[in-house]
Amino acid sequence: EASYHSSPEAVGVPAREPDEDIPEAVPEVVAATVQAPKALHTGFDYHEVARWEESRFQFVRKVQDATRNRGQVLLMRDVHSDTLVAVKQMPNRWVRNCHFEFVIEHPAETEMPWQDLGCVRFLNGIGYDYVCQLLGVYRDDQHTYVVTSFAAEGDLFSWCEDGVAPGHKREICVQPLARQILQSVQQLHDYSIVHRDLSLENILLEKLDDESLKIRVIDFSMASTSRMFRNCVRGKASYQAPELHMDGEYDAFLSDAFSLGVTLYAVLLKDYPWLSTRPGGCKCFEYVRKHGFRSYLAKRKLRNSTSRVTDFMSEPLIQLLEGLLALDPAQRLTLGEAAWATSGRRSVWDEPWVHEGPGEPFGTGD
Repeated sequence: EASYHSSPEAVGVPAREPDEDIPEAVPEVVAATVQAPKALHTGFDYHEVARWEESRFQFVRKVQDATRNRGQVLLMRDVHSDTLVAVKQMPNRWVRNCHFEFVIEHPAETEMPWQDLGCVRFLNGIGYDYVCQLLGVYRDDQHTYVVTSFAAEGDLFSWCEDGVAPGHKREICVQPLARQILQSVQQLHDYSIVHRDLSLENILLEKLDDESLKIRVIDFSMASTSRMFRNCVRGKASYQAPELHMDGEYDAFLSDAFSLGVTLYAVLLKDYPWLSTRPGGCKCFEYVRKHGFRSYLAKRKLRNSTSRVTDFMSEPLIQLLEGLLALDPAQRLTLGEAAWATSGRRSVWDEPWVHEGPGEPFGTGD
């Protein structure tokens, strides 16, 4: 992640118009009839790995490094289908031949590439709408190649650098995407999958035939079908719910929700709210812990501006983010998962901003 200034007044971090819509209904809370395999890696049979056909896939350009997988992501053209595809190239010495070999070779590794494959294959098989299509896994003497559909609009990190400035118009623009993001993770949880590494970089955008944007969640290498954890820190520092750094057991449904709160804040404000949630790790987060989220917004300055962040946010948005970023997980908004159906807890789908956006123009950022 980019570096941060240490004071709440000047945290400046570069964060890596749809038509007006009739508000959609709250997603129906129905327990998923299909559950993910308890061991996610079993969703993909490693015997399906085929020999890499160099003549079939034509190099177009490098998209980015995949440093955590010791490899890179390439844009290539599949000449068989004449389509652009994303190809993650990883060294065989890293990925090994199967999940069991990988775990033996890398016992301390927190990212599991075969688990990612198994999860994506499972989600493709049940028709989950917010994931790329796994088109094949190939291997030559040096590398393993994971071929997926290509989301041409890039990730949220890149997308949020562009577009209109923070304020009313940006909220209108982002709100349909926010709905998709919230619903995508709600559905994952209802399939008993917690992501545990949600971030701007792990949500891609694809433009559909009608010019609307569709989100695709990627990188399930830290995902799990367990829900409760203890002494298990996952994800990027800015996105980690504070309870991950405590001794007690925590609910990954709620820690994923916190990560989405950070993601939405960053998309809407073109900035991260804090560097770290680890105790003593960031003065900005310590200010929130001591004075509360609303007080922080009133003190915090918009990036490259002397104006306060709160002037660029509608009250319904502040209410949504305050709920997602509640430090006490017992007070945090849920994503409306079926598991909470009889709990009486408030969810993101109870929040006006999710359905109606920011409402009337407000403040300085209009």
